[in-house]
Amino acid sequence: MRLPQAHTKTAIVAAATLGVLAAVGALVGVTAGGDGDSLAGSSAPVPTAVLRALHVHHDRLPYRKPLVFTVTNGALTSVNVVEPSGQQIPGTFNASHDSWTSAGSFAPLTQLHAHVVYSDLLHHARTQDFALRATDAKHRMVPLLSPGEGYTVGVGSPVQVTFNYDVPDSMRAAVEGRMSVVAHPAVVGAWHWMSAREVHWRPPSYWKTGTRVTISADVQGLNFGHGIWGTQGKHRTSFRVGDAHVSEVDIATHTMHVYDNGVLIKTFPVSTGRDQYPTMDGVHIAIEKSKVVQMDSATVGIPKGSPGYYNETVYWDVRISNGGEFVHAAPWSVADQGRTNVSHGCVNLSTANAQWFYNWANRGDIIYVFNGVRPPSTTDPGTADWNMSWKEWLAGDAAPTHAAKALRPKLPSDYQPAFAPKSTTSQTSAAKKSAAQSSSKPAGRSTSPTRRS
Repeated sequence: MRLPQAHTKTAIVAAATLGVLAAVGALVGVTAGGDGDSLAGSSAPVPTAVLRALHVHHDRLPYRKPLVFTVTNGALTSVNVVEPSGQQIPGTFNASHDSWTSAGSFAPLTQLHAHVVYSDLLHHARTQDFALRATDAKHRMVPLLSPGEGYTVGVGSPVQVTFNYDVPDSMRAAVEGRMSVVAHPAVVGAWHWMSAREVHWRPPSYWKTGTRVTISADVQGLNFGHGIWGTQGKHRTSFRVGDAHVSEVDIATHTMHVYDNGVLIKTFPVSTGRDQYPTMDGVHIAIEKSKVVQMDSATVGIPKGSPGYYNETVYWDVRISNGGEFVHAAPWSVADQGRTNVSHGCVNLSTANAQWFYNWANRGDIIYVFNGVRPPSTTDPGTADWNMSWKEWLAGDAAPTHAAKALRPKLPSDYQPAFAPKSTTSQTSAAKKSAAQSSSKPAGRSTSPTRRS
């Protein structure tokens, strides 16, 4: 039985010569004679055998269609279809051997080579080769890897993979199987889906200084449904973990301790969020930094015309949440720094201290805020990664490894705040002197033009 022909197809014509085939398939006598060959008992010429690749137009096969070869006025002897890798494509013949259909359809842009052997009604063998390619999908799932190539980041920086379409729950394990994180020195870690479009990977505790990490993702050939397929090619990036920069912000004592590789190097007086706008507790990471930010309270729910509205140009800004929390210069609150909390949720420093911190800080550095009343957000990029237990983190992994499941670590902030700093007496004295000098600067306004979460 011949399969229905598509409206577009490639036809390969082979001329028949000598031989005979009865209407019921029995072999009978022949009448010879070049172009005038005919079946026995008939003066009509032998019909031409025609080989077709259905659905194919200009050597392109719609990726949702199977590959089908048919022959009229003849029979298929063999069909051999392979991908460039040498992978054989299985298929089946129909009962009359005039049609062959691949076992399934193909991923977008799949390249195929087909070698077809067939015969005409006179049993003369013919061959034809095809170089085909599946068409492309209209929609491609593309992974964006972060940190980017060549970056040096802080010890709290997670690996982030962001997609341009939602990844269905049913596909997340397959996606994780197409991604890898390789660290030197090696470390066990796990993925956690922050949303349908974003997944993070981190070790159970902060990265070790000097670690080199390579991220790769290859979702080619994955069918995400609704016409969305994984993009072609392997995506890869490498980054390095820099010095361990950990800062502790004690909301109760209005103090910020800054540690470099476990050594206390600075102590700053600060002012954090007032009662109405408390700063989030928990481990924050530095997301980005800008020398100047225009802070408009309308972006965080304090509209123009309300008592707390502000729209200020603020300097030396290190963002620690997407909800508007920064560590930044606040010359107007110097008189309150080290004494009381007056900001709208940010960590206020003097201009000199903020500039120093800005120049020292890297993306991915740890800013641990504690003794406050507002819990950390599990969805904000600044606080989402390091404020859940390892068990909670693994619950967001679609296919955690046995090694990851075997770990029973505590949160880093539970057992190594600032990596158990080994500060010396002279360092501590210098830090206290620096803090005293900062708090003696002239007082400004007591309300901070900052955004809050």
